[in-house]
Amino acid sequence: MGEKTRGFLVAAARDAAAAARIGAPCVRLCYRIAEGGTLQRAQVPFSGRGGLLGVYEAPGLADVRPEKLARDLQAECTRRSCAGVVLDLEPNEGARAKLEELCAALTRLRVSHCVPESMAALAPEGRVVVPAAVSGGSFDELLGDLCGKYGAPRLCLDLVRTCSDFSMPSYSPDGQPLTYEAFRTLQETYRAQSFFSPELCAKYFTYRKDNGSAHFVLFDDADTAAAKLRAASRREIGAVFLLYSEWGASAKEILAAL
Repeated sequence: MGEKTRGFLVAAARDAAAAARIGAPCVRLCYRIAEGGTLQRAQVPFSGRGGLLGVYEAPGLADVRPEKLARDLQAECTRRSCAGVVLDLEPNEGARAKLEELCAALTRLRVSHCVPESMAALAPEGRVVVPAAVSGGSFDELLGDLCGKYGAPRLCLDLVRTCSDFSMPSYSPDGQPLTYEAFRTLQETYRAQSFFSPELCAKYFTYRKDNGSAHFVLFDDADTAAAKLRAASRREIGAVFLLYSEWGASAKEILAAL
């Protein structure tokens, strides 16, 4: 049997204190690679320890000395009792070589690191963060495909909170994103009854406008998020990330599903 799936709450600097009060391990997106290639930290509360250290932007990547930056990240992980680093970066072509060298240096230092899927080839020893949302097909099939591609222990699922309106028939996989206010207005206006889709692992309702056009609204809540976490746990996927700004205080209830 593999390791238990771990759940992390992802928080920007402005949310770090509120996220810490939930009591779950956090990915604190409070670091950047500043001009000159140096590691720069936003103000982090004293309680901001443990979890994972998150690097959210890198304007100074071209000036980086990969070995030195890797040592700086290792030292900050030790100081903050962090188990590893999340490089939440989208590399342009000019930056790919630097990022590949950085990931290799982190591997040599035995610093666990997670990268977005666009960087997977640059970090063969790193974990891969992949958005986990479907609007068609099967959520379980999506997990199966990702496990087959990367291996379950290497996967970190980014549990995206879906809330979208699809005109039927739909030719878009994303639909029209809805704010919470717009979503509630639609529900109340059309007195729509919601249903759970086991295949999509999400909830939905339908409505029809006065002009006869049919619509399908797909959305997540704490129940569907917990169901997705349980599906990830059954496959022994390495980790699941929840963005605090999307889930707020409900993250505590969701993470209890693991």
